[in-house]
Amino acid sequence: MKVVIAEDEFLERKAMHKFLEEHFSDIEQIEEAVNGRKAIELAESIHPDIMLMDIKMPGINGLEAMEAICRDFPLTKFIMLTAYDSFDYAKQAMKLGVREYILKPSKKEEIIRAFLNVKGELEQDKQILDNRRALFLTKVIQGEDADMIQPSLCPDMQSGFFMMANKALTLSDDYITQDNIALYISNQRLDNADVLKQIRSLQLTLGDDYYIGAGHPYDHVEDLTTSYYQAKKALRQLFKAKQKNYGFASNEAEEIPTNKFLDAIRDGEEQKVWVLFDVIAPYANVELFVQIKQIAEDKGVKLDTIPEELVTTEDWKEFMQLVCREIKYYFQSQDKIVKAKQFIANNYHKQINLMDVSAYTELSTNYVSNLFHEATGSTFIDYLTEIRIKKAKQLLQTNNATLKEISYDIGYKDPNYFSRVFKKHVGLSPKQYQSQIVK
Repeated sequence: MKVVIAEDEFLERKAMHKFLEEHFSDIEQIEEAVNGRKAIELAESIHPDIMLMDIKMPGINGLEAMEAICRDFPLTKFIMLTAYDSFDYAKQAMKLGVREYILKPSKKEEIIRAFLNVKGELEQDKQILDNRRALFLTKVIQGEDADMIQPSLCPDMQSGFFMMANKALTLSDDYITQDNIALYISNQRLDNADVLKQIRSLQLTLGDDYYIGAGHPYDHVEDLTTSYYQAKKALRQLFKAKQKNYGFASNEAEEIPTNKFLDAIRDGEEQKVWVLFDVIAPYANVELFVQIKQIAEDKGVKLDTIPEELVTTEDWKEFMQLVCREIKYYFQSQDKIVKAKQFIANNYHKQINLMDVSAYTELSTNYVSNLFHEATGSTFIDYLTEIRIKKAKQLLQTNNATLKEISYDIGYKDPNYFSRVFKKHVGLSPKQYQSQIVK
């Protein structure tokens, strides 16, 4: 935290400086101003978080200084220092957003109270700003409209560019960062040489184990998404070649791993899908959509999305999340069906029902019933009956057991009921079937 004390009285200024150092260990820098002009200069040079401002100072007074500083540094917080006879000035300061004041001669408790209150405001403002910066970054990356957020973050933007590193970046607040991604917004027009100079200096500071890919600078927010993908491409090329640690992407055409991407979708390898998605996204088109939809339909997955709905990268991302979710559901369903079939194969000779399979697969009876119909085209009871009839035929062909024994062996307690079921499915009674086989 950076603090400026603007106070023309030497002894009071030094006493405040000493008090703040002794009571607030999180202050990293304290500067002093003897008048309003010096306070403005310090604000421009160190960008203080908090300024303690005396109202009555020679030349530019505290109110005039605060008004000038607020225009350029709206996030700076002020604590007003005032004597009893200048309270009318205090009311004017309140109009500038000043919420804390300390009456001179100041008391220890008043200073601590005012300072803690302002620190709380700073932390709250910082959280709001961080959230806004994160939302802005996300929208720009995804190619969404960020015009509503830009004025509050970078109203004087002239140009900006993305950079991406192979490791997480910890940079100053001049950058909007998220893990290994950074967006730099400048109030001046930048060219490629400016960008290279900036990332070279940054890379040298970070060390040789850092690779930094940069996107070209653009003047408009809506074009920054292009810079993001340029930075991503540049990092891939740099990290693969390992010849230099920073730079732009070359114009060499990259191999687009479309087949690997489609295979990952087909095989349900979701993690691999998202690794390849970043490479595929800039080239996604109607042809890719058709290929993905065909893979889904081959697995019985119906997608209602149409190509016209996939405009931005975020649209494609949401589409792929849907695809991955449905494919995952497909494979999970297949696993459950295999498990259910195995249970039936091992227990068809017992008095089992749909609830037993439901308990074994840890699925509801309705869900199991629907899965069976989707996977086999049959109901559960028809599938179980088919397994039992098949086993009954094998036993009848060996001619080593009575009809009653066969009935019990395949899960029917009533031989007469077994005979009726057998004839319904085979067209012959068990004895007729056995007679034909034995001939």
